Amino acid sequence: MTADQLRLPAETWDGKVNPGRVFLVDRDPYVRRLVGQFLAGLYDVEFFDDGYAALDRARVAPPAAVVTEILTPLLDGLALCRLLKGDPATRRVPVLVLSMLAADERARVAGADAFLPKPLERGRLVAALRGMTHSTDGRGASPPHQDTP
Repeated sequence: MTADQLRLPAETWDGKVNPGRVFLVDRDPYVRRLVGQFLAGLYDVEFFDDGYAALDRARVAPPAAVVTEILTPLLDGLALCRLLKGDPATRRVPVLVLSMLAADERARVAGADAFLPKPLERGRLVAALRGMTHSTDGRGASPPHQDTP
């Protein structure tokens, strides 16, 4: 697994969602560092520079949410989103897609729960994650992205 930093929880989660852990998938170490600073003290962040590494880890220990850039090596963020949403073990994990590209519709079609354009703003990122990870079902998942009328 390729990861800049890997913080494992003190207990084994055995496929249960860790409500305080978020996966960040981005090829750019600067963005990984910036998002890590944005989320410090709010979430335990695991960093990945490719989609396959995040997918493999999510299948073993699902996070509260996955934040992914579209342009990631080996497995792009939209393919990662489709695979997460298509797997019974991870389909309820909310996915937030980030990109400099105007790709909000493509993200929605891939099953993303939210889309944020880059450059990132801390307040918008934190608000989106809080909305996705604080649900009434207690599983850390939110309803899928819905089209507005």
